[in-house]
Amino acid sequence: MNTQEIITPVAKFIEWTFETVLVPMSPTFNSAVILLGIAGLLFWLRLQKKYTQKAEKSGNLV
Repeated sequence: MNTQEIITPVAKFIEWTFETVLVPMSPTFNSAVILLGIAGLLFWLRLQKKYTQKAEKSGNLV
């Protein structure tokens, strides 16, 4: 038994996985990550605005 007989099927399986699973999934996944990042940014900015207003009212603004 040759090492190539083991490595070649593994390599073909990895190549098949990329072509049939990861490549078709990538545009959707990228869009989801971008939307999640935008939602997180908007949430953080809303909280920051609230904390800043609270600090201005109590006089603790640094």
